[in-house]
Amino acid sequence: MMPSKLDSSNITMQTLDLETAQKIIVATCKVLPSKQITLADAVGRVAARPHLASNALPGYDGSLRDGYAIGGIGEGKDNPAVFQVIDEVAAGDTRKLHMQPGEAVRIMTGGLIPAGCKAVIPQEHCERVAETVMVPLDSCTRKNAFILKKGCEIEKNQVILGQGVNVTAEHQVLLAGTGYDSVDLVRKPQIRFFCTGSELVTDTKQTMAAGQRFSANSHLLSGLINRYGAQLREQRTVVDDGVLVVELMQQMAGADCDLVISTGGMGPGKFDLIEDAFAQCGGQTIYRSLNMRPGKSTLFGKLGSTLFFGLPGPPPAVQLLFHELVRPAICALQGSAQCIPQKVEATLSEDLSFPKRGMLRLKSGVFSLENCRCLVRPARKSEVSNCYIFFSAKERVLYRGDKVLLHLTSCLSGSC
Repeated sequence: MMPSKLDSSNITMQTLDLETAQKIIVATCKVLPSKQITLADAVGRVAARPHLASNALPGYDGSLRDGYAIGGIGEGKDNPAVFQVIDEVAAGDTRKLHMQPGEAVRIMTGGLIPAGCKAVIPQEHCERVAETVMVPLDSCTRKNAFILKKGCEIEKNQVILGQGVNVTAEHQVLLAGTGYDSVDLVRKPQIRFFCTGSELVTDTKQTMAAGQRFSANSHLLSGLINRYGAQLREQRTVVDDGVLVVELMQQMAGADCDLVISTGGMGPGKFDLIEDAFAQCGGQTIYRSLNMRPGKSTLFGKLGSTLFFGLPGPPPAVQLLFHELVRPAICALQGSAQCIPQKVEATLSEDLSFPKRGMLRLKSGVFSLENCRCLVRPARKSEVSNCYIFFSAKERVLYRGDKVLLHLTSCLSGSC
């Protein structure tokens, strides 16, 4: 259960479970200010308030077909019924015509329905003779046929974009159709990150010596930050030097930054400097360990008003913990209605095992839909995954056909 208050003195010495950590992260985040953004640039951003339809959609009764608007059959019941054609209406014609029984108006798709119109008869059901049109009697008795009524899609003052909802292209259609050219959206979280490690090489043209490796996390985090709606302000790489780490951490946690991430330096080793540097910078630790793998050595806290995540160094662990911890923070800073990843149940299509019990493990997996069934299997080495499979602390082996819980991270493969 999540503590009632985010009092670091109560929780910093605890090893938290993942669900509690996620709830604490979301509760710690304060929603950022909003700003007006043009509708064209709104997709993927989060609404800061409910947006109501300022106009009905459609805004008038319109014709669904090219044909004739008829004003009723009058007293005669001849078959076919004969109507006097009095005018013609094209799409975009704003004249407010009025019809009487026995009269007809030639009308195009999207045309404004004249007052007194009972139905629109498609042109293929009509026979035009000079200034009259003949219509089968059974077609004349269908009230409001082929008429798109005002407000049938959206009523005036109806909520079309809720607070905390991510704007989609479908929202754009409704917003534009009801008179919006800009929307009130939460500003993007501003993020900085740095990767620690004297062994890291950032210049791909540099010849690597034995014991060095390219910094994959710099590209990984840059892509994930942009993908999930935040703005990357700065990224750096720093050697394992306590003074330099402290200096960089202080520089990054400025007033123009909402969240700082570090990778590496989170274990118990001699060169694992992040926790000590965080303390020297006056950081408030909210938790420093999670009861899960990967991610046992993980730090979350605040540097003044700036959130801080200290993540381990291996890129697979960084990617997993970004989805499970950092991504909920990015969502919460924007006031998203859904911040914590939702669990999905699926059937294992391959066996899955770990060497020992003891704590929750998350395994990268490949989720697919096959013949209307949700299936998942462990991701193979170097394979792109789209989910994480939950493997409880009590289990060592899961078998093909077992039901498992997972978090989705990207689009699905396969179809139903």
